[in-house]
Formats: sequence, structure tokens, C-alpha cells
Amino acid sequence: MDFMRSAKDIALDKVKEIEEITPEDRLRWKYVPLGEKLAHKYLAEDLDLEEELAAYQPEEAAFVKLGLTPVLLAALDVPRDEAAAEKSHKIMGALMLIKNDQETVAGLLGQLQQIFEHYTGPGEQQKQQAFQQFKTRFEQRIRQTMREQQGVDYPGQINVEQYPQFKEEWRRNLTQFDRQYLNSIDQLKKELAAVA
Repeated sequence: MDFMRSAKDIALDKVKEIEEITPEDRLRWKYVPLGEKLAHKYLAEDLDLEEELAAYQPEEAAFVKLGLTPVLLAALDVPRDEAAAEKSHKIMGALMLIKNDQETVAGLLGQLQQIFEHYTGPGEQQKQQAFQQFKTRFEQRIRQTMREQQGVDYPGQINVEQYPQFKEEWRRNLTQFDRQYLNSIDQLKKELAAVA
């Protein structure tokens, strides 16, 4: 029983050590989760974010924006296709809306846009060249294997893209290719998260 009482006493002491809950804490606990929900809704639907934020008092909206930011930044990705490009553009517009330091945000978003443009322009060309080179090397490996196993050269064309191993190895190469872009994007996301 003394053990139970001492555990209770310890818990009571810890509660006493906790500072008093401030009105700001209460706003944070209520409105940051609302901002997170709003971000998910914004990403899924055609929503006027400015109108949604206008429904809150300024001190409430500040915490809603705190909830919006990490969800929006997490959804920001390289424009692998048209839908991803549109989503990233939508997110960038939202970040301009919810951040106070417009000049800094505009600069960071400009850098992000340059990365996206390189990814879809010269980067896409590099990816296609790498794909063709990979495809040629893979076909040479298959021909070499056939030569070793059967003792003759296979005269026809080999559709290497049908091989699961080809798909898996190319997927790994593609992941490495994207990683260079993702590392730069992640750094910009950190900087955007820190902007007021």
C-alpha cells in the first residue's frame, strides 16, 4: 500500500510541476487539429482556402495555419505526372496564402518551382536516356545468359520490359534518380516550415 501511495504522491508532485494551462495552449489544442483537417479537405476537394480561413478570428486562424502547414508540406512532391504537378501548384498557392513573410516564401517557392521545372524538363530527358541505356544493358545481360546456357546467340528482339527483374531494377534506379530532387525539396520544405 505504501508503494501505491508513493506512486500517487509522485504523480501529484508532477502535476504540481506542470505550468498552468494558458489560453494560448487551449487555442493550440483546438485549432491546430482543425487546420490539419482543413488541409486534408483542401487537398482532396476544390476549396477556397482564403474563405475558409476568414471564418476564424485572427488568433484562431494563426493556429489553424499552424495545423495546415505540415500537412501541406508533407503532400508536396516531385511532379511525376500532371495530377502531381497540379497538386504541388495548389499547395504552393496555399503556402503563399497562409504564410506571413511573403517575400521569403516567394523566394523559396521560386526555388521549388525551378526544381520542378528541371525535373520535368532536362531531368525527364536524362531519365529517358538512362532508361534506354539501362534497357540496352539489360538486354545484353539476357543475351549473354542465353549464350552461356544455350551456346548460341538469340537472333530476335527481346522485350526486356516484360521481365519482372527489369521492372524491379528500373524502379530502384528511378528511386535513386528521384532522390536527388527529393533531398533538395525536403530542404526547402524545412525552410518553408520555419517561415512565419
